[in-house]
Amino acid sequence: MTLEFEKLTADLEKMAQTTARRLNQRRERVAEGLDTLKTYRTNWTAVAQALQTAQEKSDEKYYRSARPFSHNEPLDSHIPAPSPPPQATIVAADGSQIMPDRHAAHLYYLINVGGIIYHHGSGRTPETFSQPDIVYPDSDETIDNFNDTPGAVSIERDLKEIETLARKTAANRHNAQPLLSILDQRLLYWPIGSAGVADNYAVTTWGEHMTGVHQAGALLCGYIDRPGTSAVMTLLRSIAGLSDANFDWKELGKRKATQGVTDADIFAQILKPGERSAVFANISDANSVFMTQDEANEVCFFYLNPGLSGKNIARVDIPRWVAEDAGAVTAVHSLLIDQCRIMGNYPYVIARADEMAVVGRQDASELNFMIDVIMERHGISNDITSKQGSKDLARGGRTRHEGI
Repeated sequence: MTLEFEKLTADLEKMAQTTARRLNQRRERVAEGLDTLKTYRTNWTAVAQALQTAQEKSDEKYYRSARPFSHNEPLDSHIPAPSPPPQATIVAADGSQIMPDRHAAHLYYLINVGGIIYHHGSGRTPETFSQPDIVYPDSDETIDNFNDTPGAVSIERDLKEIETLARKTAANRHNAQPLLSILDQRLLYWPIGSAGVADNYAVTTWGEHMTGVHQAGALLCGYIDRPGTSAVMTLLRSIAGLSDANFDWKELGKRKATQGVTDADIFAQILKPGERSAVFANISDANSVFMTQDEANEVCFFYLNPGLSGKNIARVDIPRWVAEDAGAVTAVHSLLIDQCRIMGNYPYVIARADEMAVVGRQDASELNFMIDVIMERHGISNDITSKQGSKDLARGGRTRHEGI
């Protein structure tokens, strides 16, 4: 043990005091946001004026906001979950990976995509699946171009997730309807490459697979547990800014503008267990790109209280082809809540997809052992680098997180 905990006591006391002060300030800011939400709940003229002013005066590099998808649902809507359809088919997919290690004996990375096909209302046993793929340089000449950075591997995993979801959705398009496909992440996919700009190939490919789900006649959603976005708060701050001569429109989109308050902070005070918010559309350059490729892929969202009790808030992303169909939104809402009731506050199909996809430390160790055995069969040694060997020796098999 090298960490001297007693030297942190004073700092931890200050940390607790600071956290208490921040929480009190946040409660005040949440109350202000709720007041704006309720005051302007159906004032669509003010909402339109705020959005127009924000887009004219804000800094486009930071501005991200929400707009009501329709005028049929007030801003402060809290809509109970109806009964789910008698039958439905739900497909969920998730991914995991073993990241490459250039200090290991053999250079590779692995991506595993797993998932589940759930036959709601039929009594049929769910079908699970998983598909591991190992990637390695195929020649000495290509090692320098072997794209093994964590960011690149993560993007490849994400694309395999949605590709698998689209493929499994198409394969089940003749099963009981409605057919719902679920990802355990946002739909507005916008990965940043090493050059600090969006990966255009990844964005385009992602959009193609969204379109594939649509063409299969399915509904689609992305489920985000404990979201940290503030798009609705940005809208509320824009409305408040109309009557504030000192309002700094250039700060919109930054945490400073929303004063650290997230949408989840607001909707935790509104939504009872099982209820959803109104549907909003995402205003951002990224969503404009999605719409340019396929207008039906415009990403919209609503907030959801998934639990049987408590105020845990999730965000549910849906494409426009779902958002513009009230019956489709109802189906997504009701099926998600029905899935959450199996586990308490989280969709069962997503938990099972994660279980099928996850590659644990023991899995990685056994895979490396399997690789070593096969390599030795071909007369190939399994030497690790001196750097990694010295770390292993010094730690005695312990990780950075063990022994605390």
